Amino acid sequence: MSFRFRHRTTRDRSIPACRIAVALATCQLLCGCVLSPRTETGNASTSHSAALEQAEGLPRISSLEGQRQVASAASLMHAGNLSAAQERLIEILAINPTDSSAVELLAEVSRKRGDIRLQQASLKRLIALQPGSATIVNRCGKQLLDSVRMEISRSGRPTVGVSSTTDTISNALGAQGASGTPSIEQTTTLAISALTKAVELEPRNTLFAQDLFAALINQGQHQQAEQVLHEVLQRNPQDKVLPMAAARLFEAREDWSSAVFYYDLALRNDPFNPVWRRQRAVCHFRQGSYEKARTDFSRSLSGSPVKPQLSEHLAWAEAALKTEDHEEAARVLELIVKEGELRTADIEVLRGTCLLRQGNIEAAAEVVIQAQLEWPKHAGLWQLAKQIKAAENGESLTRPANVSLDLASLPLAPSVQ
Repeated sequence: MSFRFRHRTTRDRSIPACRIAVALATCQLLCGCVLSPRTETGNASTSHSAALEQAEGLPRISSLEGQRQVASAASLMHAGNLSAAQERLIEILAINPTDSSAVELLAEVSRKRGDIRLQQASLKRLIALQPGSATIVNRCGKQLLDSVRMEISRSGRPTVGVSSTTDTISNALGAQGASGTPSIEQTTTLAISALTKAVELEPRNTLFAQDLFAALINQGQHQQAEQVLHEVLQRNPQDKVLPMAAARLFEAREDWSSAVFYYDLALRNDPFNPVWRRQRAVCHFRQGSYEKARTDFSRSLSGSPVKPQLSEHLAWAEAALKTEDHEEAARVLELIVKEGELRTADIEVLRGTCLLRQGNIEAAAEVVIQAQLEWPKHAGLWQLAKQIKAAENGESLTRPANVSLDLASLPLAPSVQ
């Protein structure tokens, strides 16, 4: 026997007591929570046992008809009629509480309505219904974490656009803490467990491993994240992304040698990746391996626009200076000034010094003259002017002071633009 839902006009905004009872019974079926013996709705008082009996007494629908009704609810959602879509789905689940597609759509509708508790309960129910689907449990885990972030951002604010009836349903569905509010810790734990389950189900799916790794890092569980990466890299030694993720982890912890190790591994699998080579160059620079840093910067940044990677060009120039490659340092410094549009007195001192060290006395003097027009009292420029004068008189050059670029803006993880 086919089952048809009674359509309500837009003016009929009240929900009959019997429908609320069925909805609450559905909530109990969804999350397995124990509701109070009786729920007051207006002047009506209906026991949940009676509601369950009422739900069980409703006509059953065929699989094909159930799909049609879920599709109808999806159409309502896409049309922006979220309340009607949610009510339709609750009615479907009152009849068939194991309809995964309806549960999944209810989670999406609840998210759009801003009903976090109902969304979370639906996602938890979906995990229970499809524990063997890596794709579904992975998706549910990520969505649960997104809902937790939204919940935290809303902390202390009233929920907007949710009716008192829906709020009652959401209270029934949500995992409750001692204060009667959804437990963020429990939801987060379940989300991590779902992401872990997805990796266990499909251990060679590196995308699932990346999702779990990112979630653990965001939760500050670095040791667990390292263990996940170690195990996944053993199963997928040729993967091009996972070593980079591990390198990023150690960069964040300022463990430069470990970061370099994983960038080495990443570049063995993808030797022509300029972004990873740039990032390895920064790690070399941070640990004081200036020759290696200069080589990596030279290979990855030569010929590239300077603006998106200005901080990297600054590090490249300083690495060249530290290794006394004045020709390369001068070329990079000129690129910073002309293309990166960064010109300071200290940079001009270094430009002039590099030119002077190459024996280009005239060009060095020109740099100093132009710089002194803007910074007439800069001590470094006056000191360099004296060295240039001495070189013009044939005197040997003294070793320049250990002038360093201002690298305060250099990020731990460079730009990937």
